[in-house]
Amino acid sequence: MLIELNYPDPVPVELEAEKTLLLVIDMENENVHPDGALFIGEKVRKLVPKIAELRKKVRQAGGKVVHTQSVRSPDALEFTVFKNTVRKLEGSWGAEIVDELKPAADEPLIVKHTHDCFYRTEMDPLLKRLGMRPGQSRVIVTGISTRNCVQSAVMGFSVRDYHVYVPMDCTAHNDEKQVLQAFSLFTSFGYKHSVTMTRSDLIQLRQRG
Repeated sequence: MLIELNYPDPVPVELEAEKTLLLVIDMENENVHPDGALFIGEKVRKLVPKIAELRKKVRQAGGKVVHTQSVRSPDALEFTVFKNTVRKLEGSWGAEIVDELKPAADEPLIVKHTHDCFYRTEMDPLLKRLGMRPGQSRVIVTGISTRNCVQSAVMGFSVRDYHVYVPMDCTAHNDEKQVLQAFSLFTSFGYKHSVTMTRSDLIQLRQRG
């Protein structure tokens, strides 16, 4: 049986800036820079100016921006036991955020050691400090990789009852089929109640008053 997956129709959204957070996931040299060992390709280079523009829009409107950085230690069980590809080693150039999207001084950076930005990280305490509230706050999820770290973040924020927005032009994976699989999950019964598929140019930020 052949099952076809299609891109969801992007929905225009208007968000209250004060309640909105832009999450930029793992835009690191190893995958995003052309010299990176696991460079995703030109498709990921197209994300950089789109995320940069969205970041500018969110900041100017008074919203919040948070980055994540995925790192690993050489002795991680992922490598020593499960024999996964060694990558993003702590302190390496590959694990650094690309120059174009380096966090500003007032933009928190969450360091994580898995795909999941909530697992053994400071994400939950940070959200509380930033005044982000389940049922009220809006989270725009961007970055890489769609089927791994982005998917984990979307699921994590959804199950914590945040309104989640995925601009489809601001995420990429090295396999387009896996992008569609992730989008299919986001629009499935378990997540569609809180996840909205959109596009960066369809996101408008509204300032209070």
